[in-house]
Amino acid sequence: MGTDAFRHDPSHMPDHAEPDPSTPASTWVHTHGRRCWWSPDQAGWFCAESADRAATAREPEPPLTDVRDMLLVHTALLREFRLAARAVARVPAPDRRGARAVGRHLQLLCDLLHHHHRGEDTLLWPVLRARTPTSTSRVFDEVDSQHDAVDQLVQRVRDLGLAWADTPDTDHGAALTTTLTDLHTLLAVHFDLEERAVLPLAAANLTADEWHAVGEAAVAELPKATMPLVFGMFAYEGDAAVLRAMLASAPPVPRALLPVIAPRIYARRARRIHGTATP
Repeated sequence: MGTDAFRHDPSHMPDHAEPDPSTPASTWVHTHGRRCWWSPDQAGWFCAESADRAATAREPEPPLTDVRDMLLVHTALLREFRLAARAVARVPAPDRRGARAVGRHLQLLCDLLHHHHRGEDTLLWPVLRARTPTSTSRVFDEVDSQHDAVDQLVQRVRDLGLAWADTPDTDHGAALTTTLTDLHTLLAVHFDLEERAVLPLAAANLTADEWHAVGEAAVAELPKATMPLVFGMFAYEGDAAVLRAMLASAPPVPRALLPVIAPRIYARRARRIHGTATP
């Protein structure tokens, strides 16, 4: 006899009450009908009515927090540090004016990266460590270790950048480009780990307000005069919907103006530093 016979005629099998997860067993009795069938594989009844009731009673899962803005920040930082080594190499010795312009750009990038990581260290990792299983602690230990290594390279870039801007010779330039390349390589590994292992945890365990506080803390540390340029860096390869979300809490005037002026300001900086508006 095929399984269809069991499905369409349950009368040959003994009835039993199937409890509904949404109501006390004492208040609901289920009698098998045409929406019930015996599953030979599971050696038990499958009752569509019970499944419907359970699905209705199940609490909806809370929505995930949108963390795509960090992907946008990572993309911009990786691009800028990748281009930075080339920017240094473009400056001929002993062009002090060109070296100082590139040096100021490097200091801004280092500031942006430092504040980005500081926000994570103070507002993100402690909360996620407290809300996720202890098995995830090794991930946070690893990103902490990477932050320390990044900090050391960032400080070296700062120091070498100042020395090169003051004395833009071949030796200083070579030391700076090597360190920038090392920093970019480490950032690529670090951002990949964060995006694979940490951002999913943040999306599931942080509220939108908690998540936005991380980015707002980094922004608050930057001089206001740099914001159009920084937003232009983000906008260069950024998703339009994510960029709009990043500006959602901004006052009306900057929310309206930044999408217009920021790309122009970044293009002007890119021409000065990289020799093209589209690096």
